[in-house]
Amino acid sequence: MKIKQKLQTIGLCAAAILLTSCSDNKQYETAICALADISGTYADEKENMVSIIKAGVIPKLVPGDSLFLIAIDSNSYDEENLKGKLTLDYRPSQANKQRMEFAGLMDDFAKEETRAKFTDISGAMMLCSGYLKSTQAGTQIMFIFSDMKEELKPGIKRSFNKDEFTNMNLAAMNVIKLNEDNTDPQVYRSRIKKWEKRVLKHSAVSWNASLVPTDISEYIDNLR
Repeated sequence: MKIKQKLQTIGLCAAAILLTSCSDNKQYETAICALADISGTYADEKENMVSIIKAGVIPKLVPGDSLFLIAIDSNSYDEENLKGKLTLDYRPSQANKQRMEFAGLMDDFAKEETRAKFTDISGAMMLCSGYLKSTQAGTQIMFIFSDMKEELKPGIKRSFNKDEFTNMNLAAMNVIKLNEDNTDPQVYRSRIKKWEKRVLKHSAVSWNASLVPTDISEYIDNLR
């Protein structure tokens, strides 16, 4: 009986050590979510979005890191809007295979001709928030590829939880200016400022709307 109890104790201790080890590893992992706007004229930016992610994000992933691709359309808070996800394997050969497969998936996404009438940015951000939190990664990043002009479909309502973006760093990428922005720059500035105020109010660590594609790799490195 004593031997059996001892073995059970050893087993519990081993499990506790393993769980602690896994938990400790999470703090060194990075989870990234890329939101791709496929509504209105911004849908024309698909190939450019994909090129930026393939060049600046995928190469920065290391074993244990996760990447999610979510489409922004008329109703973005939908599991079908998750267009791709991966968590890099710790085996180098398998990790390289995963990178190539995800890059291919993104190329296919760029070729799709879907164009949404409305722009549910908030819904995509909420969906992304859930995926990032599920990874428990120490570093969590959300890249939003959009003109950041939200136009919700009638009947769609969106509101963030107070802790919606806890532990998350958000960056608006490749923000194409609209005609009204060029006519009156304050329209654009006001729109971006409202998003900044909104995400910081809901616990985001940081907000960046001036990040250029060539600096995306350095941005990730600085947050790790």
